[in-house]
Amino acid sequence: MTDTPAQEKKFQWKWVWITLGMFAVFYLLPIFAASSFRLSFGDKIIGGWSFGGIIVIAAVSAMLSRGVTIWEPAIGGGLTAIAWYVVILISALTGGYSLRVELGELIVATVAIFGLSLLGAGLGEGIQNVRQKQGEPKQS
Repeated sequence: MTDTPAQEKKFQWKWVWITLGMFAVFYLLPIFAASSFRLSFGDKIIGGWSFGGIIVIAAVSAMLSRGVTIWEPAIGGGLTAIAWYVVILISALTGGYSLRVELGELIVATVAIFGLSLLGAGLGEGIQNVRQKQGEPKQS
């Protein structure tokens, strides 16, 4: 079954939620795991993955999706930042952590993650286009 151009450009909420799940598993868990290292090595992993992981996960999401999905990973990344803010807020209110994030910091982080996710999605779509031109089957 082939997609028509109208179907390929339709916004797909499914890929927003898939990307959000990918961020939860493949972005946050490695950061939590690396934070358990006591040496400066853990800090380097966290620093690199904090930026590079956003691009990589958004690229993989866009590459695996059918059709053009550039906005979906970006929105999923933005929702990840907002969800992270809510988790921090709930933890602070319940007395778990004294960490506090201001609304301005949330806006800056959300815009930055959205932009990096948009960059990654563009790269993923480029990879998908190259793979299709080389005759590889489309990913579902």
